[in-house]
Amino acid sequence: MWLPESVYRSLPTLYAAMGAFFMAGVFYMGFDAPMSPAYLATGLVSILASITVTIWRSKSSDTTHTRRIGPASPTKRPPEPANP
Repeated sequence: MWLPESVYRSLPTLYAAMGAFFMAGVFYMGFDAPMSPAYLATGLVSILASITVTIWRSKSSDTTHTRRIGPASPTKRPPEPANP
């Protein structure tokens, strides 16, 4: 299944927002609530997933998920004229 590019690009932001909401839920409910350890763990995993995906994408040399704008190969500049 292919995702639209806008959805694909916004996934790390979605993961980070989801993690922030889960962690805010822990602070709202309090640390003594029965589900707070699960919320805290889910929030941390979501934020770490966001960071991991962002790092993987920045290091990736694969350009299959991006669109190339302009010519397929870089254009060569004409040689500079020599100074007399």
